[in-house]
Amino acid sequence: LKDFFFRGGGSRNVNLMEWDKLWTLNKRIIDPVCPRHVAVADLGRVLVTLTNGPATPEVVSVPRHKKHPPAGVKATTRMSRIWLEAVDAATVVEGEEVTLMDWGNCVIRTIHRNAAATIVGIDAELHLEGSVKSTKLKLTWLPDTAELVPLRLADFDYLITKKKVEEDDNFADIVNKHSKVESLAHGDANMRTFQKGDVLQLERKGYFIVDQVFMREGTPMVLLNIPDGRAKSWGVSVSGQGK
Repeated sequence: LKDFFFRGGGSRNVNLMEWDKLWTLNKRIIDPVCPRHVAVADLGRVLVTLTNGPATPEVVSVPRHKKHPPAGVKATTRMSRIWLEAVDAATVVEGEEVTLMDWGNCVIRTIHRNAAATIVGIDAELHLEGSVKSTKLKLTWLPDTAELVPLRLADFDYLITKKKVEEDDNFADIVNKHSKVESLAHGDANMRTFQKGDVLQLERKGYFIVDQVFMREGTPMVLLNIPDGRAKSWGVSVSGQGK
């Protein structure tokens, strides 16, 4: 906050400033140190069968943050059945080689669809000799195991639908009635150890703070999204209302 205020300069004038600058500064503080974890959205997730995957689950240790060793390590389970997000499954094509992050490459062999043309499963073959640099798609994934942590992810938009409130505005008319969006997902088993207030990054999703820890099955861990200064892909900013 001090850095944010100092950057605004000393002035007796009343200034309207964008929150984005504050969130960008905050990202510079948390990004170098917060641990990285993986979550897959529940909606439409796709099961991938690796035909030459491990006959029995293999557990390996990988860094929680590749550039910050003090963040420690996490246990990653590699097995022949893994989950992909629906949006990732929709981007792959048969015969394509893709990278499974923190594992290696695989080749998409068969994509199974239902009568509505929705992808319901994928058969793939590990190709660990392949070069990670040669693939276009780098995909996050989770093992098909009961140890995954149920998550409720909360994202937030602006509280009002315009940048500046005018004197003749009826405040009730500019309140954003859809400022909170929640989605369900599952996270890797290492997330069971997080405590309330811990900050983490979900790979390819963003930064989050723990609002409610994982206590028992059926009660999801609650994570609140931390803005990072980038434009959102939904809400007031996209609709053009916040002008």
